[in-house]
Amino acid sequence: MEEVKTYTFKNICSKIGSGATPKGGKDAYKGGNTALIRSQNVLDFSLSRDGLAYINEEQAQKLDNVSVSENDVLLNITGDSVARVCLAPSWALPARVNQHVSIIRGKSDIVLNCYLLYYLQYKKSYLLSLSQGGATRNALTKKMIEDIEIPLPTISYQEKVISILSALDDKIELNRRINDNLEQQAQALFKAWFVD
Repeated sequence: MEEVKTYTFKNICSKIGSGATPKGGKDAYKGGNTALIRSQNVLDFSLSRDGLAYINEEQAQKLDNVSVSENDVLLNITGDSVARVCLAPSWALPARVNQHVSIIRGKSDIVLNCYLLYYLQYKKSYLLSLSQGGATRNALTKKMIEDIEIPLPTISYQEKVISILSALDDKIELNRRINDNLEQQAQALFKAWFVD
């Protein structure tokens, strides 16, 4: 039997924190090479390029404390998209996050970030209920995240769990693409038979 110990995120993460948005709204995004990841970009299991904002070097330096590293866990912490979570892909770097997204970076000798991702997905209903305590909108605070408890097996066991779950995710994605293709074929046949 694999040994499992329970930790809080505070004890197993080297970083838990959110960023800021440059003042001035959309006009503040001056372009540049650094992506500013916002809640609309963080989907479950993937980061969307749609609407990804870019900031210049001066703006990026002001947000150096929320620099994103490859495979950091990105968690939406406010609004209707609260609790959506993904890993930061290499194509989005260099990047920073705004105040609606939290970076969660595990200590690699204790926990794998991908394991944290799957655990947060598993705990999504808990995160949603936790976030409803906000006065005006759904929100997860840094303290709430730090206090999340997680039972952790060894790194080698985490790797086995990740391997199984990611294989299932790949199969789900393949089936989704097959269904999309079949739907397009059905629409083309319908058009050919009844419209043309």
